[in-house]
Amino acid sequence: MIRSFCVATLVVAFAGCAMPHSQVVSGSSRPTLSLVGAPNGSELVLDGQLIGLASQFDGVSGVMSIEEGTHSVEVRQGTAVLVRKKILAASGEAVAIDVMSGGEQ
Repeated sequence: MIRSFCVATLVVAFAGCAMPHSQVVSGSSRPTLSLVGAPNGSELVLDGQLIGLASQFDGVSGVMSIEEGTHSVEVRQGTAVLVRKKILAASGEAVAIDVMSGGEQ
């Protein structure tokens, strides 16, 4: 009985030591999107998905982290499209869209 207990303890101890441990860390940060001058009540649509109120991503009180790559950005107020723009976001880039000037920043 004691011998079985010792063998079981050794097996568990060696199994714990044999498990590999790895960690992947990216050195770059995700790109961000901000919408400058978005009117109250306007909504952000990113890649066809309604995200929410555009004013919460004004660049001062908040920005939206996005994935690297090409994105379709729309800012709508009711049925009117205020801005429709395609962007290419690179790693760590801060993309700002000026809603009142039609997307040019």
